[in-house]
Amino acid sequence: MGLIDDTGLRDTTKRTSARLFRGVKTESGFAHWKRFDKALARDLSLFFTGVLYSREVISQTQRELCAVASLTVLHRPKELHVHIHAALNVGATRQEVAEVIFQQCTYGGMPVVVDALEVYGKVLAERGEPFPGEEST
Repeated sequence: MGLIDDTGLRDTTKRTSARLFRGVKTESGFAHWKRFDKALARDLSLFFTGVLYSREVISQTQRELCAVASLTVLHRPKELHVHIHAALNVGATRQEVAEVIFQQCTYGGMPVVVDALEVYGKVLAERGEPFPGEEST
């Protein structure tokens, strides 16, 4: 059993996770963490998704665009993949996601931007969505 046992928090975690991560086809952090320690994985999921990601201080869209920016600069493609899906799931436009990634050349350099755009392209393909520059106007 994990340290956290709160029915309301479990429900919030499930709702937030379903909203953010629908359509993600890669293994989630939670699924991977469970292989090592089920109770700790549950507690981490409850905290990250049920507490941190469900806060309403900033919008879910802003929160996910921040995650995209950070993960781009930190060069974390696996996590970036998940959070690009999440950003689009909570209302970020394809153009906003691209802009946030391009903005990171100032902080992380063009190589991380190129890699992040490659991840973004894979996400768009999975979702069956066009690249922002290829949309008809």
